[in-house]
Amino acid sequence: MRLLKIELKKIVGNKSFKVFSLMFVVFLPLLVILVPAMAGDTINGIDFYPFIPNNYETTWYAVSVISSWFCFFLLSFVLIYHITNEYNYRTVRQNVIDGYTRNEYINGKIQLMLAITIVATIYVFIVGLVAGLYFSTFDPEDSGQLENFFNMGEEINPITGFGNVFDGIENVVRFFIQVLANFGFAFLVAFLAKRGILAILIYYAAYIGELIVGLQLKGNNLGHIYEYMPLNVISQTLPFPNFRMLLAGLSSPEEFNWLATGLAIGFTVLFVFLARLLFMRRDIS
Repeated sequence: MRLLKIELKKIVGNKSFKVFSLMFVVFLPLLVILVPAMAGDTINGIDFYPFIPNNYETTWYAVSVISSWFCFFLLSFVLIYHITNEYNYRTVRQNVIDGYTRNEYINGKIQLMLAITIVATIYVFIVGLVAGLYFSTFDPEDSGQLENFFNMGEEINPITGFGNVFDGIENVVRFFIQVLANFGFAFLVAFLAKRGILAILIYYAAYIGELIVGLQLKGNNLGHIYEYMPLNVISQTLPFPNFRMLLAGLSSPEEFNWLATGLAIGFTVLFVFLARLLFMRRDIS
């Protein structure tokens, strides 16, 4: 806990952390609740509400998928810059001079990575609960439904057939595993590059590069190789839903890919191990 407290003191004062964390906290519920509720249209005389989950299972799935993208673009960025800034300002060497061992330094960063993932997962769970309660009472014909939902004096009758509130809760677990795996890769890239902009470029370019390689492999009937490539495995832990299904309203989540989930955990351990090995053996300047 001592190491984690020190890391939290460092990162809480970081402006990027404050801005991106606030964006995650504020925009996530807006995107997963308000936007679907307000995106109604009429097609052939039928009320049409894209992006609306049809049950608790798809609500947990939608919230988890959207949240994972927030973490990929925002919180991964924060984690990389937190690590690389210490190289830029030479605080890595200063920490060692002040009494940190290399092992303590790297363990502090690992604990911070876990802490961010756990807090994000708890928040996603809370947002998922609120979204499920709202969508289970959603009535397209009631224009004041959103206002009524937040009016504690109004009685709300849940829609029958929406399922149990914990149907699909495993999607939050998938979120945790996928985000931790992405953070693990960001962790490795940060220690590898040691420079913020370079590390960010490598991090995002790696996903694009692997996708291009995957398309080439599929074009040459070698798609089975792509299935086991690390970044693709991570993305398949909690895959993005089919776009047509999104527009028609979520009816069922993508199936739980046990193989991808297990491999993602394995790759996370590998990323952290390689980052630790790199840090322990390389000059810290």
